[in-house]
Amino acid sequence: MVKALFDHNMPPSIARALNEIVAVDGHEAWALRDKFKTTITDIDYFTQLGHEGDWIVISKDRSNARRAPERAAILKSGVLAFYLASSVEKQRLNEQAATILWQWDKIVAHRGTTASGLFELPIGKRSKFRSL
Repeated sequence: MVKALFDHNMPPSIARALNEIVAVDGHEAWALRDKFKTTITDIDYFTQLGHEGDWIVISKDRSNARRAPERAAILKSGVLAFYLASSVEKQRLNEQAATILWQWDKIVAHRGTTASGLFELPIGKRSKFRSL
């Protein structure tokens, strides 16, 4: 089963609402602040999630994909990191939640076939994940 962590830059309400929906299938969704102390570093939480296995992270913080230490921690951890496409970031909160939910089955399938990586979460229902 897949566990999703929503980074600090994502509204916790999306994680909590998604959890109610995906828990029916045995998946979990967490706001970062509900799982870890708010002072945890990105590298530390990616490392810890990697030890637990089967995690994905959903974030707006693309700088993690560009900064060498964070990028290395993500790839080493085995976590899949999904960063909202700019078109998704511009959506209202309910539309962002709907986009993530619409992509959920593809996210779960990707977790099952991909060891680690950083990807863009697109707005289009038929769009593919783009590697970052």
